[in-house]
Amino acid sequence: MIDSLFLAWKYVNYNKLRTATLIACITLISFLPASLNLLLDESERQLMSRAASTPLVVGAKGSALDLMMNTLYFGDEVPEIIPMEAAEQVTDSDLATPIPMYVRFKARGIPIVGTTLDYFDFRRLNIAQGQKLTMLGECVIGASAAENLRLSPGDQLVSSPENLFDLAGVYPLKMMVAGILEVSHTSDDLAIFVDVKTAWIIQGLMHGHQDVTKTSDESVILKKKEGNVAANANLFQYMEITEDNIGSFHFHGDPSGYPLTAVIAVPYDEKSGTILRGRYLSEDEEKHQIVNPRDVIDGLLQYFPD
Repeated sequence: MIDSLFLAWKYVNYNKLRTATLIACITLISFLPASLNLLLDESERQLMSRAASTPLVVGAKGSALDLMMNTLYFGDEVPEIIPMEAAEQVTDSDLATPIPMYVRFKARGIPIVGTTLDYFDFRRLNIAQGQKLTMLGECVIGASAAENLRLSPGDQLVSSPENLFDLAGVYPLKMMVAGILEVSHTSDDLAIFVDVKTAWIIQGLMHGHQDVTKTSDESVILKKKEGNVAANANLFQYMEITEDNIGSFHFHGDPSGYPLTAVIAVPYDEKSGTILRGRYLSEDEEKHQIVNPRDVIDGLLQYFPD
């Protein structure tokens, strides 16, 4: 026995590098399954925590999972669009507070989340540097996104076009960074937040341009009548919103028909939430669905049993 131990010790002492490699491989094989289980458990916890903290989501009828991944985690898959009227419908019900969401565009690979100031209160997001959104064209950036992009309050960030061959005349918008959020350890850390109207400006549904009634450039005038001036495509449109030109930004069409990807509905109490869900489920002609995020994510996790 002693001779065997002596030979083993001599072998280990002579083959130090090989022995160290074997020990490392055995250790890795032993702890890898446990590490993967811990990682999966933490991912599941974070997924469920985000879903459990969101009471109800209104969206277009279709894939509830795509709706959740876009609304809660700002995924790339954009669900079918719903009108702003869907948020107004929640308000008119007097059962919940609506938080409109428009998650479609990006800036330097980071998702741009169009919403309202109610979202920050709902998620309990606080400003670490700078200030909250105060005017169109401003953005507030999550902690991790700000670190990755190396941005600070006062810097500027340009939205990215959806594709390089967009001929619709939608110009990138230069946004001013108003503030940086505190770390929340959620998907909010990896997002850029703007007012929903700013997201509509990025899409080109709302824009500002030089005053055609005061311009001396006749090349931008298409037709001029008494009290009315029509401009052509040569009219210069602003790519940045400032205090000097913000008054020129205006809607085209009815804002109630403007696009959203979802509406987070925060019921006043449990009874209000139940009544609100019943209204969507009972109407056959209802174009929208209302879902409980926890049910959707729980259903997803059932495909990954322990």
